[in-house]
Amino acid sequence: MDIEQDHTDFVIFLLDTITILIVEDNPVVGIALVALLKILTEDKIIRISLILLIIALAITKTE
Repeated sequence: MDIEQDHTDFVIFLLDTITILIVEDNPVVGIALVALLKILTEDKIIRISLILLIIALAITKTE
């Protein structure tokens, strides 16, 4: 169970980093989104889903 927790935390860390880099040219917006997600969502699966949604929307916006 502890190893699974570590993998989930690492995936969330990577997704947070990708969100900060992709969302806007200004990384402050990405940092604010990540901070809001940390505050508002305690369930890790929901948080991962929302981060992936933000990344998908940011990619489609830039195309």
